[in-house]
Amino acid sequence: MNKIKVLGICASARGRQSNTYYLTKAAFDALEGDDLEKEIIIASELNLRPCEHHYSINAKMCIHPCLITQMDGNDEMKKIYDGILSSDVVIFSTPIYWNNHSQLMQLIMERLTSLENMNSTHKKPVIKNKVGAMMILGHEDGYQHVAGNLMNFATELGLILPPQAYGAWVGESDEDTDRDRQRITGDERIKNIFVDVAKNAVEFSKKVMFCPKCGQKNDYQHVSSKII
Repeated sequence: MNKIKVLGICASARGRQSNTYYLTKAAFDALEGDDLEKEIIIASELNLRPCEHHYSINAKMCIHPCLITQMDGNDEMKKIYDGILSSDVVIFSTPIYWNNHSQLMQLIMERLTSLENMNSTHKKPVIKNKVGAMMILGHEDGYQHVAGNLMNFATELGLILPPQAYGAWVGESDEDTDRDRQRITGDERIKNIFVDVAKNAVEFSKKVMFCPKCGQKNDYQHVSSKII
């Protein structure tokens, strides 16, 4: 039996107390099957140093393992790197802040440039044969903008996106998160938006990543033609 590992990366600064995490966990809890391994990384619980943009000094300095991770034993970005590299499905979840994803999500994206750059600059892809998806939650009506940013990032990273690769829910403009929780727990339709994203990504991975006849994992990679 082919085992599929599904990784969630929750990028809310409020961590386990956030509605973003609540819905991410609810979606993961709904994933069932002996062929699944599940993990959610709560980014706010990690010590993550901001990107120091070595790429801007010299593109070839941006490598994997990241120079920051190599130099700073206290930097815990390695948990995210290792989590992604060992997974078949990667789902990013973020709240909406000022019509955009969270600051924590931005930090993670910038640090993940080291993985993307292994392809675009070094021509040695390390992200391949992985499915990506997004969960977006907030108040400001900017989820399509956030989804566009994240999908652009995900495909540059090397993730393969299924149809309807993201789900979103936007609450009232007064930003009452306690009332949000009451609505979320009281309305199964909201939870089902995010459950559907997770199930869709897993089923897409099963259909696309594994040969239906022999059961072997497909191996496809694309080397970027970007000129650096």
